[in-house]
Amino acid sequence: MVQSRGVRHGSKVFGVPGMSTPIVGARRVARTTRHPRWTPTLTCILLTEGGEPQKNKEILREGRSSTDIMWSSLPTDLVDSIEESLVLYIDKVRLRCVCSSWRSHLPKLSNHSVVGPWLLLPDNLGSKTCGFWNPLEKNVYKLDLPEAGDQIAFKGSDHGWVVIHDKKDAIYALNPLTRARVWLPPRSKFPDIREYNAHNQDNEYQLWEGIPDGDGCYNFKEYYSLGATHVRNSLLQKVVFSSSPTCSDFVAVAIFGEYAKLAYCKRGDNKWSLLDEDIPLMEDLLFHGGKLYGVQHLGRLVVFDNIMNAGSNSCPKPKFKDIVPTRLLLDNLYLCWSSSTGLMLVRRDMKYDDVDEYDEHGDQIITLETVGFEIFKLDTIAQTWCEVKSLGDDVLFLGLNSTISFSSLDFPSYKRNCIYFTDTQLNFQIKGTGRDLDVGAFSLDEEKFEHFRAYVGDSKSVWPSPIWVVPSPFN
Repeated sequence: MVQSRGVRHGSKVFGVPGMSTPIVGARRVARTTRHPRWTPTLTCILLTEGGEPQKNKEILREGRSSTDIMWSSLPTDLVDSIEESLVLYIDKVRLRCVCSSWRSHLPKLSNHSVVGPWLLLPDNLGSKTCGFWNPLEKNVYKLDLPEAGDQIAFKGSDHGWVVIHDKKDAIYALNPLTRARVWLPPRSKFPDIREYNAHNQDNEYQLWEGIPDGDGCYNFKEYYSLGATHVRNSLLQKVVFSSSPTCSDFVAVAIFGEYAKLAYCKRGDNKWSLLDEDIPLMEDLLFHGGKLYGVQHLGRLVVFDNIMNAGSNSCPKPKFKDIVPTRLLLDNLYLCWSSSTGLMLVRRDMKYDDVDEYDEHGDQIITLETVGFEIFKLDTIAQTWCEVKSLGDDVLFLGLNSTISFSSLDFPSYKRNCIYFTDTQLNFQIKGTGRDLDVGAFSLDEEKFEHFRAYVGDSKSVWPSPIWVVPSPFN
């Protein structure tokens, strides 16, 4: 029987642990089962890449049951040697699951920086199942996730949590492993919403309409109505976190609305507050070093130095500073922080195609496909973006998530100078059509794309768009 809270790999079910317990990845063997010389568990642990299991007659003799195998009697120096040979985080977790003595002997795994990003995939339309796809192992681990389904949308991923906007106006952060939730103020509590009525189908929201006043500002005196689906898909673009949402000083910042403005909330707030009226058309946000960086659609870079004190008596409304003035970089921009280069900007080149199909509203479907990337580093002296042709040893993960960057020297299993990307829901028109979403990796060294399967089941009729997550049961 499939457990209601668990991770499945193929036909196996792995239980989702508590906040302080690592993921259980080793299959537990029935006590009455007898095994041949090499059990699956021992083979998994002692099999080196391209090699054969190391025989140890004292530990494992032919015909002995699993209850006779004394894992705890294995010399600790051999356990240490096995630990040193493992590269993947999941294998290190599995090693600690063999027995309690190994777990107590081996050093505690770091809460972060050990596991790389996994892709959270949807299943077929209407399904309550998702999957975690590991780009290194090329495996999918299925998740029973009641919060999933075709009536929700992923709006961000940070610190192991995913931001979900559901069909009933609610917005919350979800840890996919522990199923813990942290509720954020709903969409109806954003500055652009005049009124929300859940019973007014297809016109649930009344939004303030900005009328230009001739001085570059907007007067919000008129309003118009929109349905919940359109508001969910198009008018909440991205949410980023300053830290894990379980922290007391947690701050969330969102890009929202027709003009892509910024709003923020702190832990315990019941509404989203406008961050600054003078910086619309935001493309991406990045928290780093206690500061919030933002880039507009033409490459203008701004920073909020005092974002962590937002709403306090000392800082009732944070003010931004310009770092880079407007530069013609158009849209599809991502901010990231490289340990070797500092602040960087990536532009994603997209190709727009009309297809001979129409959506449920009678509009012709337009698909978007990634065809290349441009990379820039920040020149703080000249206050400009300087184009570079390589990431060096770095690896990037782009999408609706807060951009992830790390060195392949720290994670040797990842290919250097590579950008992993996923669809950002611009392709929401193809929902249910069976067409592929825009998910893959691009090697700058080879100038070559690799496209990934962006769904769990057999059908491509999936929703929402997948999102990169650094899975963690600790945050």
